[in-house]
Amino acid sequence: MKKIFLLLIVHFAFCILHSQEADWKRAEQLYADKQYVEAANAYAEMFQYGESAALYYNYANALYKSNQLGLAILNYERALRLDPMNDDIKFNLEFVNKMKTDKIESLERFFMTEWFEALGRLFTSNQWAYASIISFIAMLLLVLLYLFGKQVWMRKLSFFSAFFLLFFSVFTMVYAFQVKGHIENNPEAIVLAGTVSVKSSPDDSGTEVFVIHEGTKVNVLSTLSSWSEVRLADGNIGWLQSSTIEKI
Repeated sequence: MKKIFLLLIVHFAFCILHSQEADWKRAEQLYADKQYVEAANAYAEMFQYGESAALYYNYANALYKSNQLGLAILNYERALRLDPMNDDIKFNLEFVNKMKTDKIESLERFFMTEWFEALGRLFTSNQWAYASIISFIAMLLLVLLYLFGKQVWMRKLSFFSAFFLLFFSVFTMVYAFQVKGHIENNPEAIVLAGTVSVKSSPDDSGTEVFVIHEGTKVNVLSTLSSWSEVRLADGNIGWLQSSTIEKI
């Protein structure tokens, strides 16, 4: 009975993988045939199998080709969060960002803050966690070498190396939690509507303070009913309809 159950599981998994591969090839063929809207829809259907940087990237390419700039930027951003070292994703995201109507200058920030945030974006939360675990294990081995080593120079070297690895392990684990927390509680969103009027208050009768356009990235500060309070990179703050944006 157990063997039959196992065979059924394997067969089911094989069917899913085969179906996923077929769907992927179909989407690629639609893209190659320049049927970009159909290709985007085909990639969108594949999210039923799960998320991946490659899927978000290909989906974003099809969206851009079908003139859906806001959705393209949104999905390039999602792809980059899953694979922050991917040069193709970075290049395409930078390229489509140049197509936006709004050219918003970011506020100057303390260089150390920028440096630490940029460093955190180099790897995913899992990669930072793996680095922390590996360095901690190496630290334990060096502690053993210090305790049982016979040569003085070796004990000194292992002691200082273990101290450094302990610091590195804590440092990388902090980054792992920060990156994970940023993804799970991500305040960033992309404007999907063509033109959005940003109000001084969460009400249609509120004063219009500025206008933003499709593809602009905003930070969501709070929500109230169907409204979201957002802040732009230049520091401007206002309220807009939540339906006009989608969180990364």
